Amino acid sequence: MKKIALIEDDNDIAFTVRLNLEREGYTVSHFSRGQDGLTAVQRGAADFVILDLNLPDLDGLTICRELRRDPATASIPILMLTARGSERDRITGLELGADDYLSKPFSVRELIARVAAVSRRARVAADDPSTYDDGEIRIDVKAFRVYRYGQETRLAKKEFELLWLLIRNRGSVISRDRILSEVWHMSDEIETRTVDAHIRNLRKKLGSERISTVVGFGYRYDPPS
Repeated sequence: MKKIALIEDDNDIAFTVRLNLEREGYTVSHFSRGQDGLTAVQRGAADFVILDLNLPDLDGLTICRELRRDPATASIPILMLTARGSERDRITGLELGADDYLSKPFSVRELIARVAAVSRRARVAADDPSTYDDGEIRIDVKAFRVYRYGQETRLAKKEFELLWLLIRNRGSVISRDRILSEVWHMSDEIETRTVDAHIRNLRKKLGSERISTVVGFGYRYDPPS
């Protein structure tokens, strides 16, 4: 991944981030207005998004939501930048499908490291040719598609990753801590309720009882017998 859309209204921050990323070999397009950045990404201008939450016209959470709704942009990695310190903002961003977040002020070296790490994870996911079909649920990982009894069900990026983790380990209980580590790449206990919210969303969207709660341990996907 080399093309980055930097959607940030603070020109000083944008200049520093852009300069350092370009030194690492990335091509960076800077957008100070949210709508301009969203439109550019939807038109294929980037394969990675660095997104500020506080923008003058269209806030970062709305942009993240729109990118995840569109199949053409649903799998583009998003790193959120925020001056907001509240837990609720971080959880909302992750629930909407952001891959990582960084609070301001931040180290540019840490930002570059996180961009590289998120990019590596995205490449691994994109290169995984695996499919799964148990007669009820069918997953095409490479195409980022999920079907139930042949009917496509649209999932947000993190919902997809969570379902795929459960299915890869079907029959086994997966703890919330492991889910946070492998799907959200974090282990802060205070964030575990975002896992519960995604499980509820998966059950609702799939209309399936295959995802079981094992009280005190975590969750398990039970394939048809």
